[in-house]
Amino acid sequence: MQRSTLFTFLYLALGVCLTAIAFGYPNLPSGLQTSLLISAGVSYIACIFNPFWRERTIRFYRRRRNSSVILSSLVIGLTIIGIIWEVLSQNWAMEAFLGAFSQLIIVLGFAENIVIIRQVNSEN
Repeated sequence: MQRSTLFTFLYLALGVCLTAIAFGYPNLPSGLQTSLLISAGVSYIACIFNPFWRERTIRFYRRRRNSSVILSSLVIGLTIIGIIWEVLSQNWAMEAFLGAFSQLIIVLGFAENIVIIRQVNSEN
């Protein structure tokens, strides 16, 4: 039996929040609502397959030691910079915040990757 981690519950919580936002604001543009629902679906799928993600991450890390941490950190940094840029360029509009909120699945996935690698390093 695979065990659930904190990230399993974070994916589930993110999916519930994104779904609630998508259905809670009926006046959202259809593209933004679709983006929120797709991100919620990806979050639910990540919640289901999260126990398998740990083994895949460990196997990838053992083949390419430091590139996994560097790549994860780079993706997180670029995503956060992109989120900030989008919010600032749209003059702090609510649609910009909701669009940025739908990109949190990327940050959460790569943050989990870093945590898994840190745990593997502490075990060795």
